[in-house]
Amino acid sequence: MVKKISVIKFHLNFNCTFNKIHSNLNIMKIKYILIAVSFVLTSLSGQTYKNVRAKQDGLSITVQYDMVGKLYRGDKVALTYTLDNGKTYSVISNAEGDIGPNVLPGKNNEVNWLLIDKDYIIGKIINFRLVTVPEGMVYVDGGQFTRTGIDSKKKEKTEHSLVLRSFLMDETEVTQREYRHVMGKYASDYTGCMECPVENVSWFDAVNYARKIGKRLPTEAEWEYAAKGGANSKNDYAYSGSNKIGDVAWYLSNTESKQPVGLKRPNSIGLYDMSGNVWEWCADWYHDDYFQIADSKDPQGPDYGTEKVVRGGSWFSNDAFCDVSRRYKLKPDYRDTNFGFRCVKDL
Repeated sequence: MVKKISVIKFHLNFNCTFNKIHSNLNIMKIKYILIAVSFVLTSLSGQTYKNVRAKQDGLSITVQYDMVGKLYRGDKVALTYTLDNGKTYSVISNAEGDIGPNVLPGKNNEVNWLLIDKDYIIGKIINFRLVTVPEGMVYVDGGQFTRTGIDSKKKEKTEHSLVLRSFLMDETEVTQREYRHVMGKYASDYTGCMECPVENVSWFDAVNYARKIGKRLPTEAEWEYAAKGGANSKNDYAYSGSNKIGDVAWYLSNTESKQPVGLKRPNSIGLYDMSGNVWEWCADWYHDDYFQIADSKDPQGPDYGTEKVVRGGSWFSNDAFCDVSRRYKLKPDYRDTNFGFRCVKDL
């Protein structure tokens, strides 16, 4: 069953003042004004959020909402916020209450967010958004990052600053089991490992699969951004989640074939096998110098070309090709035993 996403957004304006008391501590008094409530239903879902409201008590914000419809098993409710009028959202990871898995439908569900060490909120307009994150997907915060591409022919790195919107990405590469369930057939040469990534699929095969379940292939920029850990990454790892390739990747030196997904350590946002196991098709046409002329906001790739982008390396690659900055290209009808994909979904 295809699980879709319901999003609800509302806006709070925080006006903050400081009063000095006898202990010389600064106490933040926050007054909020509910300036707008809007329902942004980007697609249908098994549940919807209604009657969303918020209140503030000292350093605590309480968000209440009614939820209609049960979560599918493994789905999660996430509360996200933005300080830039919806350009980029971040998941509130330190909130408590009716978020995460196992949230029950009903009235007056409640989430509490404590604003300790949140001085950057002072004087800002905060937009909140409730999101249903489907099982097997990761919420990738939007934000700014510097992509560092190693060309398939050239050896030098090129750097470009980009800004991306938030999106959802599959935790793992699409498996043989998932592919057969959706497409009704096997694609892989070897079908004895149903939890291994599907391979021997062309770019066209990957696009058809994604469309059938309401998803799409990631852009090259989205792929690299997620592989590096998204907006909150403070690491410049060579591989997705580590500088030690063996911790995070199946590659030429530690395996002789593909392996079940999710066995290696994930990166900082919970994505597995972004380095190694199988190469992953991206949506973009390939061009050596594309990012030198691309729009800095959500680049979608060249308008035309002859080869499509693949990223991440595979079990048949050496460590250099598993570098998260390494770019590679292939004809879109190419198939081989070390090429697969994962999907993303718009919010």
